[in-house]
Amino acid sequence: MSGIFAPAALAVLGFIAAFIAYRDIRRGGARFYTLEREAILRRASFTLMASVLLFLGAIGLLVYERQQQEEEIAVQAGEEIEGVPTPTATLSTLPPTATATATPDPDLPTPTATPVVCRAVVEGTGASGLNLRDEPGGAELQVIQEGEIVSLITEETPVQQGNITWVMVRTALTRTEGWVARDFLLIEDEQCLELLQ
Repeated sequence: MSGIFAPAALAVLGFIAAFIAYRDIRRGGARFYTLEREAILRRASFTLMASVLLFLGAIGLLVYERQQQEEEIAVQAGEEIEGVPTPTATLSTLPPTATATATPDPDLPTPTATPVVCRAVVEGTGASGLNLRDEPGGAELQVIQEGEIVSLITEETPVQQGNITWVMVRTALTRTEGWVARDFLLIEDEQCLELLQ
């Protein structure tokens, strides 16, 4: 409540100035000579301008005080505010303690490399789909539709039979594994292409 006094005082002064401007405007419309009327109306316009400035000052003070209160609450809550330095607590011990060095734990498992997951898109079949076979050139298991994504099984080495290179894949929908012709797969990952060489 202590910060409301200055804006309230400015608002009261603005109201008084507006009342004086209203009174002068009413007087300016009365039967005065032209020069007197112009002087009264000029004074009324200046008073009205002062009234507007006082009201704007009151609103500006209220906004400023509101912003200061929000910053104080935020600092108390521990939030960072742009442009306001936040105090940082430092803890020091005398004499300084020795820093411990980490020793590897022999019981921890050794990290292993994450296997690369290679994916390909069925493409170039003329919308007829790609045959998934149980072995290179073997019996048909199912037809993989054009645009479907398959996972390459890079542990299996591609097999060359005649003019066809066969690679082992797993379908995304049914999770069925089998062999398909490499010519109908779009593989964009360079690392996956190297694995299939």
